[in-house]
Amino acid sequence: MFHILYSIFLSTLPILPDGNGVCRCMIGDLAQFGYTYGMIVQPTDRMDALKSLFPFSMLDDEDLQSIVPFFEQLILPAGATVFSDGYPASDLYFILSGKVRIFLHQAETDRVLGVLSTGDHFGEEAITGNQTYKTRAICLSGVTVLRIRASKARAIANAFPVIHGAFTLFQKTYQLICTQNLTWRAADEGVELFSRRHPFFLFLRLFFVGGAFLVVFSFILFSALVSIAYFVPLLVLSILELCVGVVICAWTGMEWGNDFFILTRERVCVQKKLIGFYESRHESPVNAVLSIGVDTSIIGRLLGYGTVTVRTYTGDLRFKRLPYPYVIYEMLEIRREAATLEATQSEKREIREALTGKVDRALKGKSMPLSAKSGNPGQTEQAGTFFNLMAKLFSLRTETDNSVIYRTHWWILFKKTALPGFFILAIVVAVLARLMGFLSFIPEVGVYVAALILAVSCWGWWIYQYQDWQNDVYIINNDQLIDVCKKPLGLDERRSAPVKNIQTVEFERKGFFNLVLNFGTVTIKIGNEALTFNNVYQPSEVQAEIYARYRTTLETAKKNEQQKFVEWIKTYEEIKKENQRANDDENG
Repeated sequence: MFHILYSIFLSTLPILPDGNGVCRCMIGDLAQFGYTYGMIVQPTDRMDALKSLFPFSMLDDEDLQSIVPFFEQLILPAGATVFSDGYPASDLYFILSGKVRIFLHQAETDRVLGVLSTGDHFGEEAITGNQTYKTRAICLSGVTVLRIRASKARAIANAFPVIHGAFTLFQKTYQLICTQNLTWRAADEGVELFSRRHPFFLFLRLFFVGGAFLVVFSFILFSALVSIAYFVPLLVLSILELCVGVVICAWTGMEWGNDFFILTRERVCVQKKLIGFYESRHESPVNAVLSIGVDTSIIGRLLGYGTVTVRTYTGDLRFKRLPYPYVIYEMLEIRREAATLEATQSEKREIREALTGKVDRALKGKSMPLSAKSGNPGQTEQAGTFFNLMAKLFSLRTETDNSVIYRTHWWILFKKTALPGFFILAIVVAVLARLMGFLSFIPEVGVYVAALILAVSCWGWWIYQYQDWQNDVYIINNDQLIDVCKKPLGLDERRSAPVKNIQTVEFERKGFFNLVLNFGTVTIKIGNEALTFNNVYQPSEVQAEIYARYRTTLETAKKNEQQKFVEWIKTYEEIKKENQRANDDENG
């Protein structure tokens, strides 16, 4: 109640101009935002701004005109704290320009949820029913936002179904990003959509699976009650059957809860996990998306679910039974168009900086590899665990200069050498048995000669399998991905692909041992070809490493092109000056 009254009190405070012409509400540190004093934002300006924002871009002009008065435009200075955890959750914000970093308050340390920019929103606590904010929003630059009160936002959602769907997705995304730690995501990579499948299918599966177990439980329990002779066994059986049903229903719920469709500012991702059996993540950069499609059935349109398909150069990313499929379709289209526009604007800005003599500073600040900015994906493993100790022992991941070398998992080595190792052990046991007086019916010389021949053969076999395992390596450097397959006495194959041509990166972990020992296959699609890193340790980290190299390569290539363009301009200016001097000499 205190927070509600305090929020109402704050909203009634007068906003007075300071000496710099900025209006501020000065109550301690609670309101550090401001807007330009004397700047009157016309309704038409706000309407144009709303047209550029999702989800209001889905409304027609008449509907937009009716909601324009609910929004207030604010200009926030760099470094300002828009709100912090514990503040009354009274406002929802949409960014028109600038960047805002969002922190989630946690017991040990605050976690960065991402950096948001033009077209993004924050302050979702205002529409999730929270009394206070759980996050902190800090402006990284001068920021222009549209602010709407929580009560007005809920009123708009109730009036327009598409806005209701979008706000529901906002709430679910906020809740999931706060509870799910996406370790593969760059620290500042904002998440725009985080969705599970439609909950109707969870209910449907629980209804049939749970219902079937309840029917069987009821039948066994009834049989126990009417049978005196078998009462105890049937009662125990019914309890066991009920426990199995509860476990399977819980497993079904967790399986539904581990399938995600994720959209960030830089990639589209489909992440799936079947507990105990399977895990995969398929992703594609936003700039590699060709088109987006949505498919629904009659029942799907009635219940509000459908299949969203993201088409890339190398295939499709499909996620079935998503809620609000048409809203998600619109969100994906806007993100794809925004990514293209952002890339163009960024390139223009950087070229302008280069032409005005800031190229060295720009290159120094922005050519840093992504792994250095957001943390090297390969260094995220926790030291000291048994699996990491084994990984270091077998050199499953080694770094040399700017390259990272991966080997197949030690479990594959164990499988390759298990049979020759078994025979070697059997030979040792046979020799020891003969020395101890067993196997006396076999001549001693015959045992030793046979043991020597078999031991040499088996050791040769074991060494061959070890060399075969050791010679299969996967190399990632700044320019290429390399798959080296070399047989000890035969085939020597080397496949490579440019990092800059990567279109999708996927990983899979199939099977019990793959999940427990954390190894799987990473697939990199380049055009019509696919490069696979088979049975590598921590495939999700390998995927993140490849994606980080891809982003760094694109940044480097873009900087090189800009530098080349700057050199052309400088050369042109030099030629122009030389011609001007020549003309002056002739006229003089």
